[in-house]
Amino acid sequence: MLTFSKEWIDALAEKLKVDDEYQKAAEGFNAIFQFIVEPEPDKGITERREVGIKLPECDETWEGIRDDANYTMSGKYGIYVDVLKGQIGATKAIAMRKLKVKGNLANLLKFKRAIDRYVEVLGEVPSEFEGDYA
Repeated sequence: MLTFSKEWIDALAEKLKVDDEYQKAAEGFNAIFQFIVEPEPDKGITERREVGIKLPECDETWEGIRDDANYTMSGKYGIYVDVLKGQIGATKAIAMRKLKVKGNLANLLKFKRAIDRYVEVLGEVPSEFEGDYA
């Protein structure tokens, strides 16, 4: 399925709903989280993508931007590909400012175990990459 499509974020939600490790670690982490994926026209990625998910219930997903999001992660398509393939950790990408996160970072760090598991599950979602990343 096309990465960062509605189908893809729905598949992530279904996996997280039944992942006991994630659900236990994310208890109390009530957040609206969205991804902004910036295009890279020189690599064949011409459109910006925006998808989101309500955590930890994972009972709501969407395409587009929501004003009520607690966290917004943004970055170039290729960086997300590297994270999804396990070539760079999400925390390292954030520290290197390759991915940017808007929101309460102190609260996010309280749920580091949940976020680590979230990223692991992200890597389990079937992902069809585009452009030079295909």
